[in-house]
Amino acid sequence: MYELDGVFEPGAHSGLVQWGWDQREGEYYWLVNRLVNPDRWPVIARSEGGQPWDLFDMSTAEVVYRVVADPQFKPYTVANPPRRSFYLPYWQPFPPSPEEWEALTSPDRNP
Repeated sequence: MYELDGVFEPGAHSGLVQWGWDQREGEYYWLVNRLVNPDRWPVIARSEGGQPWDLFDMSTAEVVYRVVADPQFKPYTVANPPRRSFYLPYWQPFPPSPEEWEALTSPDRNP
């Protein structure tokens, strides 16, 4: 877990710049430091608002890859479980229950 300097502002020495978020309410930031080359800025993330921050000493590209493709990259991964996409006509109500949502997005569902 990591303590933050706050949001980066012009003229500041360091701070946070948000560059992404995901479907599971994950937030992704660079920890900006003017004395460090931008391609070396670490990634800071938290899985939900108010949760403790995690510091990743890896490139942004590696963080994105692991979020998308690595089921072990918890709690940030969106790779596990893989869900099927589906289409609903504009007039059809959104699935009202978690059970219906699971049935529609199940990887075992026949297309």
